Amino acid sequence: MPMRRFAAVALIALAGYVSPAAAQGRKGGAAVPRPAPRRPNRPQQNPARELERFQKMSPADRQKELDRLPPERRAQVEQRLQRLDRLSPAQREKELRRLEAFQNLDPQRRNAVRQELQNLRSLSPEERKARLSSEDVKKNFSSDEQKILHEASGQPELL
Repeated sequence: MPMRRFAAVALIALAGYVSPAAAQGRKGGAAVPRPAPRRPNRPQQNPARELERFQKMSPADRQKELDRLPPERRAQVEQRLQRLDRLSPAQREKELRRLEAFQNLDPQRRNAVRQELQNLRSLSPEERKARLSSEDVKKNFSSDEQKILHEASGQPELL
């Protein structure tokens, strides 16, 4: 019995022993990997405000800011900027206001409006008009959402 106790204590002592070199991360000890530093989760910027900001920049500043974006995000922003650049100032302002109204919807409603817009864009003008006037749309979408649908249904897709 005393021999077993001695063996158990000796085993625990050996298992828990860490050499000073290993404890300090020097050669001879197992290195403990550190997790990569996490980037802070920044809330996604409102695309309407982001586009307005880019629109107001000089070409050089715009290019610098675009260069900082991840490739996929940069392509999206460049595509939206090109669409806006083709519009008159009044049309551009209207598009930005509509995009901001869309972004102000809660995410679930934004998805519902986005899906309905995709559906509307697949319809002929006559079918689109009938769909927008339907009881289904009136029942399932608020007046603000219906306004977005009416204004955006025939426009190039910015949303």
